[in-house]
Amino acid sequence: MRRVLVTGGLGYIGSHIVVELQKNNFEVFIIDNLSNSSKKVLDGIFEITGLMPFFKNIDLKDKLSVVDFLNKYSDFDGIIHLASSKAVSESVSNPMGYYENNINSLVNLLSVINKQKKINFIFSSSCSVYGEASYLPITAF
Repeated sequence: MRRVLVTGGLGYIGSHIVVELQKNNFEVFIIDNLSNSSKKVLDGIFEITGLMPFFKNIDLKDKLSVVDFLNKYSDFDGIIHLASSKAVSESVSNPMGYYENNINSLVNLLSVINKQKKINFIFSSSCSVYGEASYLPITAF
């Protein structure tokens, strides 16, 4: 079975991705610090798929926890990184907090997986960060 780690997997977008991954026979592991989500989301995922994903409450800013987790669970086929803050007004009032959360947590994650085998990596964000695009480089057929 293919194994995928979803950071921020209990958030709105993350939980929907987890459901789709499980429906497509992926074994899903979730890391989430619950700063913008709840463990109750796990129940919803289970209700939809009949499968309970592995969950660990980890803050990606805590590099030692990231290292420990990825040393213990190092055989992922892919990582989907969704764990970041996104409120533009909040980022203006607290730029260092956003830098710490969004950049340092990404660096912590990448520095650990860089030492492991090649892993497929998706780094995602929402339109609340970039706004609505007037042009899309890829369009649906």
